[in-house]
Amino acid sequence: LLVAGGYLLFLLITSRADYNRDCKHFFNSTTANKSGTFNSSSWPGLYPLNSHCIYYFVGLQNERVELNITDFQLQGVYPQCQFDYLDIYADLLTLEPEAQISSRLLGRFCGDRIDILPTHIISTANIILVEFHSDSHRSARGFYGSFRFLDGSIYEIGTKSPNQYCQFTIESIYEKKGQILSPTYPGVYPDNLNCSYGLHGVAGERIQISFNDFSLFHGGDYCPYDSLTVYDGPTRHAPVLGKFCGEHGPVTFFSSGEHLYLEFITRTGRMGLANDPYDSSVDYKFNRRGFNVSFSFRQDLINMDKPAESQNMYHIRGTACDMRVISNSSRNGTINSPRYPKNFPVNITCIYYIDGHYSQDRLEKVKIKFTDFSIPGSMPDCNSGYVAIDEEGRPDARVFKERYCGPYLPPDTSSKNSRLVLIFNTDNARESRGFSAFYEFIPDYGIPGENVEEGKCTYLYASKSSKSGTFNSPHHPLRYPDNTHCRYIFRPEPGERILISFYTFFLGEKDTACDNNDFLEIFHSGRTAGDSYSVKHCGRRFPGPILAHKQLEIQFISRRNSKNSTGFEARFEFVHPDSLNTDCGGRVHSYGTGGIIVSPGFPEKYSSRTYCRWTIKASSPFNDILIYFFAFQTEGTVSREETTSNYGCQNAVLRLYRGNARYPTMYVEAPEEKCGKLDGEPFLSNNDTFELEFLTSSRALGAKGFKITWTEVHKEGVSCDFFRCSKSEYCIHSELACNQVPNCGRGDNSDEEEGCPTPFPKRGESAAGPAVSKFDILHIAIGASISSFFCIVLVICGLYHRRRLSPEQIRTRRRPFPPEQDTVEVRYVAADSSCNTTDRLLQLDHVGLNENGKAAVTSPLTPNQNKKCLPDSAVTTPCESPPPFSLKKQPSEGEQAIKTVDTANHKPQTPRIQKVSIV
Repeated sequence: LLVAGGYLLFLLITSRADYNRDCKHFFNSTTANKSGTFNSSSWPGLYPLNSHCIYYFVGLQNERVELNITDFQLQGVYPQCQFDYLDIYADLLTLEPEAQISSRLLGRFCGDRIDILPTHIISTANIILVEFHSDSHRSARGFYGSFRFLDGSIYEIGTKSPNQYCQFTIESIYEKKGQILSPTYPGVYPDNLNCSYGLHGVAGERIQISFNDFSLFHGGDYCPYDSLTVYDGPTRHAPVLGKFCGEHGPVTFFSSGEHLYLEFITRTGRMGLANDPYDSSVDYKFNRRGFNVSFSFRQDLINMDKPAESQNMYHIRGTACDMRVISNSSRNGTINSPRYPKNFPVNITCIYYIDGHYSQDRLEKVKIKFTDFSIPGSMPDCNSGYVAIDEEGRPDARVFKERYCGPYLPPDTSSKNSRLVLIFNTDNARESRGFSAFYEFIPDYGIPGENVEEGKCTYLYASKSSKSGTFNSPHHPLRYPDNTHCRYIFRPEPGERILISFYTFFLGEKDTACDNNDFLEIFHSGRTAGDSYSVKHCGRRFPGPILAHKQLEIQFISRRNSKNSTGFEARFEFVHPDSLNTDCGGRVHSYGTGGIIVSPGFPEKYSSRTYCRWTIKASSPFNDILIYFFAFQTEGTVSREETTSNYGCQNAVLRLYRGNARYPTMYVEAPEEKCGKLDGEPFLSNNDTFELEFLTSSRALGAKGFKITWTEVHKEGVSCDFFRCSKSEYCIHSELACNQVPNCGRGDNSDEEEGCPTPFPKRGESAAGPAVSKFDILHIAIGASISSFFCIVLVICGLYHRRRLSPEQIRTRRRPFPPEQDTVEVRYVAADSSCNTTDRLLQLDHVGLNENGKAAVTSPLTPNQNKKCLPDSAVTTPCESPPPFSLKKQPSEGEQAIKTVDTANHKPQTPRIQKVSIV
């Protein structure tokens, strides 16, 4: 001890006296000293310049060394570290200089960022060497840390392969359970590792492994840098259960048999930095603790060999007893609890995934029916084991509606989509025989509603179940299958109506000849049996909104080669008549004449959910009804030429019921649907009744609507006692002639032209003359704008010019004396109403100055002249006029005299006229 103390004192004195001397610090493991601290010289003061110190941490042969640096400040910039630095070697096997040269450098560190250092440093053997270097320029606070010596046996599990650093074989005959640690856990693991752990049990055993802690560098989805791969077999050629990197919470795996193989691989260049050899492999700001995995060999787990009676049932690798059943050639089968009919194992959880077919051409649902059931417990708690079913295919036990236990069979259940999940939990359960259930894959058309015929595409929508919802073609929005027949039945309550509108519609490219293509057929039930009819729709033309008064049925039929047709989607609503806008329509009796029908609010926009029905009845069963679209504009279009996608009367439709000539009281023919813009199109009924039905959906935005004229006409060949149209030869009532309404049909205005005082205007004109086109309105607007602009410019210029002259400038610009030849003549002009002097015209001929310096104004009249009104005056009464006078001014010295001009001999020049108002 005295020698050691003297040696340390000598090192301290010499280091303070000469900074160029090297220093070495040894920390050896002893029985009493397994931990401590270390620091740079003079810490927390400035470390010496020109220092080169080495710190040796040496444990026993079966020990590891752990370092933890908690304070760090060296001169320099990481990662260059060209001034002062700290080198750490954690891969040394001996203290020989050659071993240090060949050993891998864990990292070179400098600066003041503690985050660039590894959180924990654990040696791969029993030695760590720390080398500190400082130059002669500047110093800093240095570093401070702690160390301890660990038992190295925790890193060696099973039998180690000869001459291999981290390859182990673990056999159940020696160890039934234990932990597998990465070589330097929880310290940062080294680069370029290739470690393997082979777990081998005996026949009938299965292996369970769990991630207690897992932290590897995450370089991407496929773990291209560091990874732990788990194989379900004895070697790396077995099926892969999973490849893992990054951060993972608790994860548990089970082998399918008695073997399991783990492979741990690390690489370099994680950060991919350029050319610095000290930084290319140092990425310690990422967590790289490694892993802590527990394992156990178990004989209580069930054997997961595939059941002989089912070829479409598979064990899900890595799970204790999870099974997957898929639909293939076998459309049904049986699933059982583990070891059925023997007692099931306790404290396990098994999940059964039953998957029906799911593709563009085929969809299936799953139906399950229990045939035997015995799980001790009582509902609804089922605290000692249970079975739960999720119709939507979610494996989370928290979403199940109900747990089943006890001796009674659970109800039959069908999935809502292609997957049904059944979970079997035996935690804290008492042993019993479990369950047996029969499953079946049935066709699924992906249609919401009540499937009233299992396995068939028949769906019921009853008002008792739901007041609104949607229905669609099979598999929508995917392509519907070929050779499919679906029925949609809508059943309202008494007093209700069924309102249907379509969101999407695509049944092929052909809009005609629906019988030869895929089509949707709507069966309308009228007020009587004879009123029923059906309408087929195909192609891209939307069906109009539908309002049915009683049960309605829609059928969808697909042929072969449907290609990319996606079908349709529609909305149904069971509504009460009071919720509709029905302030329109009614029965109209003709009495042999005609009339006008307009949409609600015309020409303003109609509203959504509007229903109007007009029934026009002729005065005689031998007469017909003619309607004429005088103005028509609604949403949609009936012409495919106006659009490249869907068209039709999607949100607003006017249906025309012309009747049938053979059966005058029945409407067995389908009505015509009209929407968009129509230009003067006439329609003639087939009998004495014409019905019009206007309907808008809940999504209608509104448009101008329509104005329709209707006329009662006689059939051809019947004598006409009224007015005969010249072109259409319709016979109409004489009262309809010259009423400014077309009643003869399209292109025939004879009823408004023959013998009419005012010819009926052409289409686009009014009775007052030609209608102003939109181009004329545009020209007028442009002209008015230009005129207004120039007027504004002129006003601004005048105001600006007026403001530029001050009153003083105006006075100085006036002439002080008029020129000698100027003459002033004042003529008194009487107003139109009398000879007063309210308004006067002044003729300025001569201006002079009198002796007092005032202006002299001379009148052209003498006292002897008659004073009469001017010729333009309407008054003949003589007028009084003041006598003439003159003002003169005597010339002053230096000035010329101003001559007085004799007005009698003076010939006036063209006068300058001003209008003067005298008050």
